[in-house]
Amino acid sequence: MNVQEDITRFLTSISPAPTLSGATSISEGIDQVVPPNLISEELQSALNKEANEEDLVKAIESCKDLILENPQYSLERKVLVRHLIELRLKLEEFREAMTDPQHPQNKSNVVSNRSIKGHHLKLQSLLKSTNYRYCDHCTGTIWSVVQAWYMCEDCSYACHYKCMGSIVRECAHVIACEKGQYEFNICPELGMSAQKYLCAECNAHLVLTVPEGVVSCLGKLLFSDKEWSDIRRCDYNGLYYCSACHWNSSAIIPARVIHNWDFKAHPVCQASLQLLKVTAEKPIINLEKLNPKLFSRVQELSLVKRLRRELQGIRRYLLVCRNSIDQHLLWKCDRPHLIETVDLYSLQDLMDAYSGDLPSKLHNLVDIYMKHIKCECEICKGRGHICEVCKNEEILFPFVLTAVICEGCKGVFHKNCYERRKDGCPRCARFRKRQELNEKEETNNNGAQGKTNSENSSKFK
Repeated sequence: MNVQEDITRFLTSISPAPTLSGATSISEGIDQVVPPNLISEELQSALNKEANEEDLVKAIESCKDLILENPQYSLERKVLVRHLIELRLKLEEFREAMTDPQHPQNKSNVVSNRSIKGHHLKLQSLLKSTNYRYCDHCTGTIWSVVQAWYMCEDCSYACHYKCMGSIVRECAHVIACEKGQYEFNICPELGMSAQKYLCAECNAHLVLTVPEGVVSCLGKLLFSDKEWSDIRRCDYNGLYYCSACHWNSSAIIPARVIHNWDFKAHPVCQASLQLLKVTAEKPIINLEKLNPKLFSRVQELSLVKRLRRELQGIRRYLLVCRNSIDQHLLWKCDRPHLIETVDLYSLQDLMDAYSGDLPSKLHNLVDIYMKHIKCECEICKGRGHICEVCKNEEILFPFVLTAVICEGCKGVFHKNCYERRKDGCPRCARFRKRQELNEKEETNNNGAQGKTNSENSSKFK
């Protein structure tokens, strides 16, 4: 009797959950929707090595018609627009190859480059060492000596030649460009019922754990081997995957870093792993907006923020100095966003701040730039300031921590000198006194002019 109850519960768990009217199922965003009419054009343009200009133009026109047939803002239309861009790029490359004999396409086989699901797949050399690389589609080992295999130039997606027609995962670089930001909620799990008990990527059945007797009786009769894969959750997006799409790889989660300053690696699926690798050095984290209290609790971040503000002021000097432009001083920073902005960080920046590498790196940049401005360059030294309060001959620059800038006249003073002065900025005080004198003279002139006019009018009468 208990076995029958277990069987009933097991069959109920694997059946698709009903969707309420008006509710949006998560599987609608997970499924890779490709219109049926697009399959032939995709195979002809991306997989057929004999596609010529006429075939590409015909495929572009067919794709345009399909775009107009689908409703606006639909997932099908999004896929079609992306495919249309790939077709136009391929047509442009084909025309360039026809006019330029030195074009790389004329020196190699056309089939060496493919464009599928946003991946720019390139044929790899058979003698290239793979270091036990596995296919991202079938999870099989890639034997580079005997098997032809391709790798995406953008996200490092690798697959066998025979698996190219079955790729379902979109390129992580395309997803990163379209979304433009991370998932900032910590593991936003919705439950397996929201996925209809299907893998979030390949739609394989995710079967819950059942008694061993039930598995031996019904497992081989009802389901294939792929459907009996382990259920694994991705800690980045909270979705569930099969073992073919989730290899138990671990990565640092941006949401846990931002909210908890937690750099412990957590298990993620392969799609999320590739996405995190592609966006690791992109400055898309506005830490001041997401969690401003983190600067007051983490000493390394507070130091990094202070150094970046100083570098931002130094950058204004170097941009207008012809000597620094000739010496390419700004190129010494391999991450330009560190000296261009203050609030934007990349995931790699936060990891380096946690390890202590980023503060020391910024300190070295400040020393190099300050040496140029204060000692080596006469142009930059000539753009310095003298404090009018203490009359010290030391050249003062606005980006130094001991300096303060007046909001009214933009004058630069020592911070201690400015705070000790009761009247505030001396330049603003002179400006106000001069303005009062001008107003008084104007009033006197208007009064004298009015008196003269009255006298002239009385004489006329």
